[in-house]
Amino acid sequence: MATLLWLQGGACSGNTMSFLNAEEPSACDLVTDFGIDILWHPSLGMELGEAAQQLFYACARGERQLDIFVFEGTVILGPNGSGRYDMFADRP
Repeated sequence: MATLLWLQGGACSGNTMSFLNAEEPSACDLVTDFGIDILWHPSLGMELGEAAQQLFYACARGERQLDIFVFEGTVILGPNGSGRYDMFADRP
């Protein structure tokens, strides 16, 4: 089974809406018929806070299998290249 991690940067969730509204294959088909294990998604993920951070870090360290990585939206670099407008776990 392929694993998928979906993170969101500066976006309006348009990609998420398209994904959830897809018909051929549907989001449910991807999970059941194509064997996609959605590790986490901003709208669908069950983990919050510390639990979500631990999942993300496990993927980054290679401790958790990750086959597909989706980053929805833009990588926000401001202000002045600091990245402080797009924070995660107190880090830009």
